[in-house]
Amino acid sequence: MIKEMIQRRLVCTYYVITLVLSFILLNFHFMFTTVGHYSVSFTQLAPGFAVFFIVVLLKEKVILHNIKVGLRWQGGQVKWLFLSLFLPTILIISSSFFLSILNIPYVSWDGNVLFYVLNLAAILVGCGAEEIGWRGFLLPQLQKKYSPFISSIVVGVLWGIWHLNLTGGILGFILYTVTIIEMSILMTWVFNKTHGNLLIMILWHFMFNLASHIFLWERFITKLLLIESIVFGIVCVVVVISRKKDFFYKEVIKA
Repeated sequence: MIKEMIQRRLVCTYYVITLVLSFILLNFHFMFTTVGHYSVSFTQLAPGFAVFFIVVLLKEKVILHNIKVGLRWQGGQVKWLFLSLFLPTILIISSSFFLSILNIPYVSWDGNVLFYVLNLAAILVGCGAEEIGWRGFLLPQLQKKYSPFISSIVVGVLWGIWHLNLTGGILGFILYTVTIIEMSILMTWVFNKTHGNLLIMILWHFMFNLASHIFLWERFITKLLLIESIVFGIVCVVVVISRKKDFFYKEVIKA
């Protein structure tokens, strides 16, 4: 009975579990107050952990199998690898450039070698855990019922709300969520084009976070959120319009 209820409300159940785990993991930041200096985010682990809770509850090992397949490198995807390496980086650099035009000065992300090594490791682990949840599980589940475009928006909304980024108040939260939705649409496009390659999704997420650290350090203000929503939005619109057939059909990835 419980298994059937979970399967009927799988997306909602997954998201509730993610939120509960995020709240629990958030407490570790109060216990270890210095980890934030090294980009350690315990809450980033929640989307990945939630997948394993779902697997245990449903006893569906196929979910883990599909994630393992997604974490294997697939040949013939070098162009998507480079796209995921450079596109988010270029968009962040562009946002930084427009901030400078508005006289919001660049602030360097300074530290020693150990500082950078620990930060890079923490960012990579956090992005990996998130992508196992958002693109490894949630997106394929949604694409069983909805088009890639609709699925992208749902993932983006849930992903954005989960961050609970209140920088700049309600307006900042809305702008940030809009940017996350736009990035979700772009990432879904690449995800489907690479037949569910999670390694490339992790790279995209990693480069976005790393570039944000390098170029937007201590510049996370409402103006930045507005600029990012516009910059990512322009690219998003161009991709959706030029690649309509990639967005408006049902199920491309089975899970």
